Amino acid sequence: MAVLLCIAGVRGGVTRMTRPITLSNATLYAPTSEKAHLILSNPFCILRTINTAGTVRYTRYFPPEELDSHFTPVHRPDSSAVSLAGRNVVIFIMESMSAEHSAYLCPELHEGGGDESGYTPFLDSLMSRSLCFAQMYANGTRSIQAMPSVLGSIPSFKQPFVLMPQSLGKSRQLPRMLRDKGYNTSFFCGSERGSMGFGAYARNAGIDRLLSREDYEAVHGNDDFDGYWGIWDGPFLQFLGEELCSTPEPFFAALFTLSAHHPFVVPDTERGSLPAGTTPNHKCVAYDDRSFRRFYRRFEHEEWFRRTIFVFVADHVSSEKMAARTRTFPGNHHIMGFIHTPDGALAPQRLAQTVQQIDIMPTLLGLLGNREPYFAFGRDVLNEPDREPWAVMYDTEFRVVNPEGVYSFDEHRMTATPGTDGDKRVENRLKALIQQYYGHVEMKNYTVEDHDRIQTD
Repeated sequence: MAVLLCIAGVRGGVTRMTRPITLSNATLYAPTSEKAHLILSNPFCILRTINTAGTVRYTRYFPPEELDSHFTPVHRPDSSAVSLAGRNVVIFIMESMSAEHSAYLCPELHEGGGDESGYTPFLDSLMSRSLCFAQMYANGTRSIQAMPSVLGSIPSFKQPFVLMPQSLGKSRQLPRMLRDKGYNTSFFCGSERGSMGFGAYARNAGIDRLLSREDYEAVHGNDDFDGYWGIWDGPFLQFLGEELCSTPEPFFAALFTLSAHHPFVVPDTERGSLPAGTTPNHKCVAYDDRSFRRFYRRFEHEEWFRRTIFVFVADHVSSEKMAARTRTFPGNHHIMGFIHTPDGALAPQRLAQTVQQIDIMPTLLGLLGNREPYFAFGRDVLNEPDREPWAVMYDTEFRVVNPEGVYSFDEHRMTATPGTDGDKRVENRLKALIQQYYGHVEMKNYTVEDHDRIQTD
């Protein structure tokens, strides 16, 4: 019994919704990541960092004075093509929303190609009226990797960034930057409070208010628990809208969906009217699409709704794949992603260039008219033409996809390239990104102010 209690204590619980707690969980009980260190116990820190503590080992490919010329995470914006300053921001991080689910993104995979084909007809209709990223790629393969990628423009490579003790370092991610400009910040997830580390990371990113299964059930009772992960996405999206109706503007909110996840179940009342599909997840994907349709129908006439920038992005591709090309790189990272403004302030455009999750924060800051220098590994896809489009991730090796093709790098040499004139340029840029990333991890600092220290150390 004592052993079982110890295991439960280390995991942070005994349900399937919990995973072993990490240092970042301390942010749930502290106002800032810096102060979180004050409530961490020495034995716990030793246990959680025994295999990761010490010097960060990485190759220094370039001398400090040359590094920024190949790649820099420092952005100094001076203008923007579109200004939506002061608008609310809502980000939907959608569980397992692969691009292949969409007839709009992959019409060749869906017979007919009509308005109601595919498994996401409503999201497809929004994409056609949005800034749609036709070639959007996830920077990782796990849900917890999506959080820093989307909210902080910080990728994960060999180890999820959130699980690294260095993730508690100083940063100014999107929620914190907006909070400092007067935004109310909140994060919604229908699972139990603290589960999966989502809330802990959201707090570390600068979000003040966390709303979870317990908050939903305090208002609506406990009949909407799915029996596995949390509140069904349908009613929880309605809960989001209800909360935003009473939230002072401007606000920033992020919501992580969970219904399109193993064991791939949907509410009994919905099962018979959803398409069966060809994978176990298609019915769940269609359910989430229907849930977003109902959210829009209920709240689209609210004043706050028309003043909001909505971002839809998947956390990663689904584990259940329907097309052969999605089982290998880069198809196994190709996800849904688009930005929608209900009043049409952002002109509809199907963007063909390569985009990645870490591009969301810079692009939103550009849309909001930000002029503050900021730290991000991504690019503003609308306002930074000098930064070439690409997507970077780690899957046994470092991988890159860009308009020229795909690349693989084993930290010593390129093991795959498309054989173009730009191969060496991509190699140098990738090496510089890796060096910048691990240099900042080593310093435990992700801010513009301390960036120059890497260049001189």
